[in-house]
Amino acid sequence: MVKYGELGGFKGGRPMNEDDAFEMAIERCFGAKMRTDDELCRQVWSALANIIWRHENGDEASYTFRAGGDLVAAVRGRGDYMDWYMKSDAATVSDTVAQAMKSEGWAWERHPEPDPNIPQGRFGVRAVVRKKPTEND
Repeated sequence: MVKYGELGGFKGGRPMNEDDAFEMAIERCFGAKMRTDDELCRQVWSALANIIWRHENGDEASYTFRAGGDLVAAVRGRGDYMDWYMKSDAATVSDTVAQAMKSEGWAWERHPEPDPNIPQGRFGVRAVVRKKPTEND
């Protein structure tokens, strides 16, 4: 199993990663249209941000908000992650994106919701809370 997706935020953009099977699936499904269709780019970003994509062979792809923006900019061949960062609702997969990626062997699922019983720190990082020992412990 291979895990695709990476940290994002490359100022000025980055090239396509031809060794990344998920990126190449996005390119095959949407590349030509994404280069001229901003609405499709927003749909693709939404389908990347906080979504887990699993391939039928066991590979997995998951993108942060920034990394999703990087991928969209890379497919377009211009700009950088900030051109697409938060330009639409995150973790929303349109039928257009879902069906096209299904034809490439990819299915999506949402990241699990954080456990409300585990305190969340700044930026949603789970905090470890240790109880101070008492005389009765």
